[in-house]
Amino acid sequence: MAQKGRKRHVSITDVAQQVGVSITTVSHVLSGQRPVSAATTAKVRRVIAELGYEPNQLARGLRLQRTNTVALVIPDITNPFYPQIARGLQNVLGPAGLQVLVTSTDADPAAEDAAVQQMITRRVDGLAFAGYQTDHRRVSPAAEVGIPVVLLGGRTARPGIDVVRSDDVAGGEIAAGYLIEHGYRRIAFITGAGRVGAPANRVLGYRHALREAGMPLSASLVVREEISRDGGARAMERLLALRQAPDAVLCTNDVVALGALDAAKARGLSVPGDVAVMGFDDIEIAALTAPPLTTVSIRPLEQGEAIGRLLLGRLDGSAPRGAQRILFDPAVVRRDSA
Repeated sequence: MAQKGRKRHVSITDVAQQVGVSITTVSHVLSGQRPVSAATTAKVRRVIAELGYEPNQLARGLRLQRTNTVALVIPDITNPFYPQIARGLQNVLGPAGLQVLVTSTDADPAAEDAAVQQMITRRVDGLAFAGYQTDHRRVSPAAEVGIPVVLLGGRTARPGIDVVRSDDVAGGEIAAGYLIEHGYRRIAFITGAGRVGAPANRVLGYRHALREAGMPLSASLVVREEISRDGGARAMERLLALRQAPDAVLCTNDVVALGALDAAKARGLSVPGDVAVMGFDDIEIAALTAPPLTTVSIRPLEQGEAIGRLLLGRLDGSAPRGAQRILFDPAVVRRDSA
């Protein structure tokens, strides 16, 4: 005879396994924030009813059963910007007894979704998420099950999802404005392929500064490439091959700017004598290049610490009820490349 006992707790994982779909899909059905086919939605709702799953059960379990781990999901671990974020996060969370798990997704949306699902399964206590094209829908499944989430980037905080970001439009504007003030008149921009996110916002600011200065906007001076050192070098080669080459090049981040410097040096050009180069982020190596890189600081270490404080506030219950949004103002760091 079977022994009687308490009713087994039904989790979102049980529902997903019974239906044969991912935890993310079940979360999308529950939240209604992402489209799911009618047939799959019907199956999920039927299994939820059969198993007696209550969406808030997992959230209660997460609050009561701490794992003392926080996940940091980033798009590119080779970009020195993100280790500074991780360091800041650890500065705050380490003394509180929390470990930081870092996952790099290579800016692949499928890998980002998989990382979020994995962290739900592992029942991390909190999630810090930086995507190449930050979108709250990527992390909604974690928030739906009660995991506190902080987005690095993104424009709008939502219930369960706080935001820490820099003002990238203003950053692009002040960077281009700096070059204009220093006499440069044919200013190019090397950016990524995406049309949303921080790189795109920096281009918006650059264009606004040129319009305000009464300077023409030339499509040939905005080059879209892979956001990497090699991508920066390739883009710089394209710009230098123009009939009217730029006298200054603004790059979407410092890693891209390093590639632009490589290409200029390979051609025997003087920086900034023949062409100025300016980066974005102010990673540590920016001060060590030859010449040292003029850039825009968005204080990644401090952003990481802000993320840590937001997560701790959510975990210990001291944070305000509403979603929080922290904005970091950019500032030009003048060195010798522009």
